[in-house]
Amino acid sequence: MKDFWVSLSLALQGRSSPYERRPPVTVDEILDAILKMDATPPDQPRSPPAELLAFFVRWERHLHQWKQRTLADFACVSLSTVERVERAEKVSDECLDRIAVALGHDRGYLTTPRLPMGQEKAITEFVEKFGELAPVPVRRLSTQSQVRQFGNCHGCLIHRSEVGVIHDDLVSELAEWLDLASFIIGCSDMFVPSRESRRRKLYANILGCVRRLEESGLNVLGGVLDAPQPGIPDWKVAVIAITPKRTDPGAGKRRHVLVDRRSIEPPANWPRAAVTA
Repeated sequence: MKDFWVSLSLALQGRSSPYERRPPVTVDEILDAILKMDATPPDQPRSPPAELLAFFVRWERHLHQWKQRTLADFACVSLSTVERVERAEKVSDECLDRIAVALGHDRGYLTTPRLPMGQEKAITEFVEKFGELAPVPVRRLSTQSQVRQFGNCHGCLIHRSEVGVIHDDLVSELAEWLDLASFIIGCSDMFVPSRESRRRKLYANILGCVRRLEESGLNVLGGVLDAPQPGIPDWKVAVIAITPKRTDPGAGKRRHVLVDRRSIEPPANWPRAAVTA
């Protein structure tokens, strides 16, 4: 294993001077290194190898849609430290702990020795965690046409990762406004005459609530997930992602968020069309 790692390190460096910045390692190269690792006895705890850490940290960083510099800043480590981790090079446990905390895990998550997980169990857990995730196109919630689009959905999912309780009232107000918009749009026949000007005022109130959330230090992104269900082929859910600007400074450039499809399933008593075989 040592000879292999030395060979891999030299091959990946590809530099003539020890002071040159090393080129990034591709995911395929990391996975190839993992496949060539020596097997660990199933009853012998060990710390996660550098190759697995490289894959995991890169994967989680991309899920956050962070640059390496952003992760380094949140973890209070140098950019070169993050680069070394993602090249499967050795760094201190203290740096790994800081990176783990920045990614939302406890200290020791990347360093604590643990029993190896069998391939079948690893695949099962991976599918359980990521298999139902669906990408949802999102953008900053800023137009009445977006609000109208959300009001035409069957449901609304508000995700508020790391948003403190101090914002509960505003988040609840936004949810109530969106519920009202959905009710008015969905039951337009009950309101005679239908006044588009009144709807525009409603949409403006919703956007005003969004602005107050932004002024309080939050990002507010929105999108629609098409999620056909058995007997409900046109099932759609409005997805609102609210995050703190302090810990998610790149949200304004985000184009997608990931949503677990299991969290947007319709109620069991929702009317459904007959499903033919």
